[in-house]
Amino acid sequence: MRDKAPLRKRTVRAPIFLVLVVLLSALFAGVSTESVSAAPAGASAFRGMAPVRILDTRTGLRPTAKSSTVLAVAGANGVPANATSVVLNVTAYQPDGEGYITLYPWGSATPNTSNVNMQNRRAIVSNLVTTKVGLWGNVVLYSSVGVHLIVDVFGYYVPAATSRAGRFIPVDPTRLLDTRKTTRVAPGGRVTVPRPTNAPSDTEGLVFNITAVNSGVRSDGFAYWSATPAGSPEPATSNLNILDVGQTIANQVIVKPSASGVDFYSYAGGDLIVDYMGYYTGSSDGDSDIGLYVPISSTRLLDTRSSPNPLGANVAVHHGWSVEVATGGVAGIPVNGASAVALNVTMTRAHDDGYVTVYPAGAVRPDASNLNADRAGVTAPNHVQVKNGTRGVTLYSYGGADLIVDVFGWFVGFANSSTYPAPVNTLPDAQLFPGTLNIPDIKLTTKVREQVMMVDRDPSHLIESRTPSQPGNVAIFGHRVSHGHEFRNLDKLKIGSFIYLTVDGKQYSYRTTAIDIRTPTDPLLYASTTNDQTLSLVACHPPGSVKFRIVVHAELFDIRTL
Repeated sequence: MRDKAPLRKRTVRAPIFLVLVVLLSALFAGVSTESVSAAPAGASAFRGMAPVRILDTRTGLRPTAKSSTVLAVAGANGVPANATSVVLNVTAYQPDGEGYITLYPWGSATPNTSNVNMQNRRAIVSNLVTTKVGLWGNVVLYSSVGVHLIVDVFGYYVPAATSRAGRFIPVDPTRLLDTRKTTRVAPGGRVTVPRPTNAPSDTEGLVFNITAVNSGVRSDGFAYWSATPAGSPEPATSNLNILDVGQTIANQVIVKPSASGVDFYSYAGGDLIVDYMGYYTGSSDGDSDIGLYVPISSTRLLDTRSSPNPLGANVAVHHGWSVEVATGGVAGIPVNGASAVALNVTMTRAHDDGYVTVYPAGAVRPDASNLNADRAGVTAPNHVQVKNGTRGVTLYSYGGADLIVDVFGWFVGFANSSTYPAPVNTLPDAQLFPGTLNIPDIKLTTKVREQVMMVDRDPSHLIESRTPSQPGNVAIFGHRVSHGHEFRNLDKLKIGSFIYLTVDGKQYSYRTTAIDIRTPTDPLLYASTTNDQTLSLVACHPPGSVKFRIVVHAELFDIRTL
């Protein structure tokens, strides 16, 4: 990534260059509404529906950078005019470059959150979005870069003080399907997942996390999965889009099943994993307020690239690490009165292939995942509707990544008791050099060896310092005038110069932050004073003298597999 802006905007006053207002002439004339109770604090009940495509800019005007698309959702396409929130699947298609899409209610300020994140101009990224409805039944899709937008609606929430139907009941994640263990789905094929036995036959919707693996791509370049009520015709909507052959990618789906369950249709074939996360009650259930949804103004709970971050500012969630995120008392969420929360979770700058699991804080980590990376450097978002704990939620990372968490609402009920203490994070294993150092501004490409005793042959990694896969500082020593004098031009670097270090098949990209002169005994030559991922290049100064040391300091901004 170039910087942190694509996932967290620095301002909420970006100019609007484009407004696409998708309105029907009979927006409110003759449109049905559901009866309104004396709804406490915006509590709402969910109503599932057959998926409907409501926007596809590929057939019209493409949104430009820093533009806002205003989309009518309430009072159209079967969504009643008094809907408080809608559940949409939003797909970003071939953006101009790295960027993001943020959804929010029309009439509100642009929030400091995101819903769909694109890594490059080839991207085709889908994500489930639960968003409040704004003035006149509209929502806004803000695009940081030019991109085509595709939007499908899967359900909505209506005001309710109590309700029989449409209350969310979270469950411990349960794997219902893994075609890797049965039969791969052929192109144009589908696989049916029966309704779980604990979900009522008249459920308003089932909540799944689906993960595509071993993905195929057709000759036309397209590949996607669609979730529909079982027995439905070939769908005109999609839930999960594939970019590359073999890709692993996940998305959450909320779909109202038929009597037979839910069909997952594959355009290009591949394997699918389906984890069951919960269900919405049906009209046969008892009347209650437990499980009603309360939308809130979207709020950022975690951003490991900066803050808020319980691990410390700028500290990533490394391989095998966990981070607890408090939910109670934030953005109006009661301390112990939320049974579940609706989140958007984004992993970025993945350290390696791996996954992220979100679960109630203080509970046993389930054998399931919410986000997946199939290589280092991946950026991937996902909607996560999950049980809440009395301490909030925990995010576990296998492989390591930076994580961003935004909350969009909560469900009435009691939080899951946080019985177990927070996980203890230990230092990940060190990587072994040799590696390669490349600094374009001084035209340097050199081998980097392990242990400073090798410095007379090539610049060398100081084993007392950290390695690139670990939190803390990586220190590399080299000569300026003797032997290979690889570091002779360190003084010509500038703030912002790029430094690339390749170790174990991964390229770690750093940006220079400071250049200073220190004494040889100064511990800040290489010591890790924080858990930020940084780099120090060290050499004698002035040239030909050992009196001082010149130190180039840099911070990590990208990781990718070569």
